[in-house]
Amino acid sequence: MSNQHKPGWWLPMVYYYLATAIGLVVLLVGLIGGLRGLVTAAVPEVSGEARYSTYVIKPDGTPASREEEEELRADAIDRARIGGYADALYGAVAVVVALPVFWWHLRQARRREPELLAAQANSTTTP
Repeated sequence: MSNQHKPGWWLPMVYYYLATAIGLVVLLVGLIGGLRGLVTAAVPEVSGEARYSTYVIKPDGTPASREEEEELRADAIDRARIGGYADALYGAVAVVVALPVFWWHLRQARRREPELLAAQANSTTTP
């Protein structure tokens, strides 16, 4: 019998690499979302909230004066900037949570690889 493995020997490796992949995805999503939030906070005019806001008509349907239009535009830019800060904070939290998950599971999987490779080497050399 050349196979010396216990039944289910591969399950921990699947778990570790699957958790590593999930940690990497959450890390990348958090990093991209955080960077996008920082860009929105720095240049709020590029956000959809500021770009697609209407400034010429007040909520009651009457046309806004030039001063009211500028005030509504400044309010939309402030809301976009605050939203950018919030996105950056959410991204930073995701990175802080995902980085240890990714690193620890990858380290655990790599620690188990020599054991599995040694077991495979022993099973191929035994007649």
